[in-house]
Formats: sequence, C-alpha cells, structure tokens
Amino acid sequence: MKYPAACLFYTVFVVFLFDFTAIEYLKAEEKTITLATEEWKDATNKDGTGLYWDILRAVYEPEGYKIKPIIRSYQGAVALVENESVDGMIGAYKDEIQLGLYPEKYFAVDIVQALYMKNSGIDWRGINTIKGKRIGWVEGYAFNKYLPDSVMYSTTIRRVDTRKVAINLIKLSKIDFFLDAEGDLKDFFIDNEDYRIEAFVMKTLIELKLYICFANNENGKLLVQLFDQNFSGLLKAGGIRKLYEDYSDSNFTIPSSF
Repeated sequence: MKYPAACLFYTVFVVFLFDFTAIEYLKAEEKTITLATEEWKDATNKDGTGLYWDILRAVYEPEGYKIKPIIRSYQGAVALVENESVDGMIGAYKDEIQLGLYPEKYFAVDIVQALYMKNSGIDWRGINTIKGKRIGWVEGYAFNKYLPDSVMYSTTIRRVDTRKVAINLIKLSKIDFFLDAEGDLKDFFIDNEDYRIEAFVMKTLIELKLYICFANNENGKLLVQLFDQNFSGLLKAGGIRKLYEDYSDSNFTIPSSF
C-alpha cells in the first residue's frame, strides 16, 4: 500500500520528534547527580538546603548538572556508594570507603571530639586518655583508622545506631567516651533539650578532612575530575569562603587552607 507524501512526512516527523525527545530525556537523566548523606543541620538538610548542598551546586550546576539529595544513615550512605546505587556520598574520610573514588580536594573538616561525663573523674591528658577505655561512635564511622595504634590496640569499641543511644550509654557508664564531630555534638544538644551539655566535657582529638566519595565507575571518574577542577577555581576566586561566611551562625569550621 502506498502512503500519501504528507502522511509519510508526518510519520518521519513523529519518529524524529520521538527520538529527539528520548535523547533529551536521557541527557537530563545523565545530568542528575544523586548524592547520599546523613542529614546534618545546616549542612545537608533533607530539603536540599545547607552549606554542603550549596557547595556542590556551585561546583556542578555550571556544568549543567542537578543535585538530587538522598538522606540515609551514615552506614546506609556508605553502602549505596559502594554498590553504585548512587553517584556519591557526602562527608567521607580519606580512604574510609575502599571501593569508592576520592577527589584530591576536600571540602570541609570535622573536629572530632571525645565526649565524657563531667562527674566521671576522668583526668584529661590528651589523646592517650582514651587508651584502654570503652569508647563508642556512630555505626559507619571508622575513627580507629585515624587514631594511633598505640592508643587503639587496648581500646574497646562499641558502635551505635544513633547519637542518643551513645549519650545514654555514657550516662549509664556503659562507655567512657563517645567520639563524634564537634558540630554534630553541639547540634544534638541543641535539638535534645533533655540532655544538658553542661553535664558533659568535650575534648578535641583530631581534625579530619571531609571528602565527597564517588562510585567507582566511569561516571564517578568524570565527577571526580569535575569536582577537583571546579572546586579549585571556586577556592581560588574566594567562592568557597563566601559560602562558609553565609553560614557564619552555624557550627562550621572553615578549613585553614581555604
């Protein structure tokens, strides 16, 4: 059967339009970066606001990417990036995720604190104070990798699901110290008024650099390259420092190299 020329033109146009739309859809999909993270107040709010989201948008949006937040527990975020279910996760320590890809540039720092009860009788004498003691931290973190072996070899480690569980364990004398980022600890006491920060002591242990860890695939390699390239440019131009200054009322420490 012969088709009229007009009908044939319409058919070709529709096929072309379908192919063009499909290509544009795929491009849109390719330009979405899914990033998993624990929710941290003013840093990675679940609604997509916060300093860390702002930094990532500043890095990737000029390249046409859109950031898609996925909120999980810290351990859940690690698992998602390891099995390549997301493009990356926010807030990993260097080499903490063996299956992931790390950029050269870090975007923030964690000041890791040792929290303990004020009435515990502990005489703080620096990092060696936790040697041989019972310490806890949130599941998924691996502070033992960054503390001296001489301190950790005789230390009992207890991993917990939430900060509230850890604080209760300290109050019940089930652990001696809880290790966590300074900002997270301060936010916990702000958000949980039943727990009085005055009853505890916080002492600085170490400063750890925070990275975006990407899935170990071709897309991850591209995102690593773009991160180092664009973050370096923003850093040099003062853009990253300006973003930190926008959150001057929050519990963030600007890395000294910024």
